[in-house]
Order: sequence, then C-alpha cells, then structure tokens
Amino acid sequence: MIFIFDWGYRTNKNYGPLSRNDAAFEIDGEMVWLIREITWFRAFFVPLIPTKTSYFFQDLNLDNREIINFETFKEFKDLAVLNALAMDDKITDEEYDERREKMGF
Repeated sequence: MIFIFDWGYRTNKNYGPLSRNDAAFEIDGEMVWLIREITWFRAFFVPLIPTKTSYFFQDLNLDNREIINFETFKEFKDLAVLNALAMDDKITDEEYDERREKMGF
C-alpha cells in the first residue's frame, strides 16, 4: 500500500483591512490586511491535522508581514471584518459608524 503524506501545506484567511488609525503596525503604508495562516499535515492531499497557526498584518502589496500574537489578532478581528463589509458596500455608512462605536473604536 502506498501512503502519500506531507506537511507544510498552508491555508490563509484574510479577515479584512486595518488602517494606521485602527491599529499600530510597523509596516510602511497606511493599510494592512489581518491574516490567519494555518499549516497542515496532509494525507492523500487532504488537510487533516493543523500543526501551526500564525497571525499577522500583511501590507497591501503582499510583500511584508508583521507577526502578531493571538490577543492582538482577537482585538482587531471584528474591526477588520467590519471594514471588509464596508469596503464591499455590504453595509451603509450609518451601520458602519454605529457598529464601530459599539466596538469602542
């Protein structure tokens, strides 16, 4: 029987953008994306076991990354999702302002 496996396969989830006014980050530029990356062990090309989870800010050109901890990720996740909704015109400006105010930003 042949068993095909590997590790190091990565999946990324982009939660949304954050501006310099929203979060303090070291990357040059005015905006970054909030990203979660999971590294997997795979068998027969199916991701089975997550082996590592990383969180980071990534610039708009996707060149630079700033690794952040889980607490920082958790702090900005809802705001990044809200910014993505506003950017895609899925909520009105009034809804955006109301939700942002409820979050305390």
